[in-house]
Amino acid sequence: MSPRTEETNARIRVEQKERILVAAKAIFAHKGFSETKMSDIAAAANVSYGLAYHYFANKEAIFTTLLQYALQGALELMQRARVQTGTPWDRLRWLTSEILREAQSEPEYEMLILQALTNNAVPQETHEMVVQESQLIHQSLSQLIIEGQAAREVVG
Repeated sequence: MSPRTEETNARIRVEQKERILVAAKAIFAHKGFSETKMSDIAAAANVSYGLAYHYFANKEAIFTTLLQYALQGALELMQRARVQTGTPWDRLRWLTSEILREAQSEPEYEMLILQALTNNAVPQETHEMVVQESQLIHQSLSQLIIEGQAAREVVG
């Protein structure tokens, strides 16, 4: 049997890290930030406790990574809404549909964001990151509403 290539090793590392994140997303969403332990995440991801720590320094790092994914996805959605064809009203309808579709397909991300905003056990820097990113999302949405008001499609 020949040794694994660096490409194979890289693919395995990506897959293991992704497996940890997927497991952690579900556990954080259902148990909450405070009650989730690294051992819970490792067991759910079917990786050793040590391997979980190899990829992430602690549960806070995993939680923060998941929040970054969620917020990046929301920002990308806002940017896509801004460049959609059609009227501001059309873009707002599209955006609303996409937000609801995403919330239904992966409600755990919504739960994580709410935890980051409301749970005092979440590290302050993580809380502040979520607040700052949420403000950017809010600004993008506000701009779209303002455009709708200017076009007399949105009453405000």
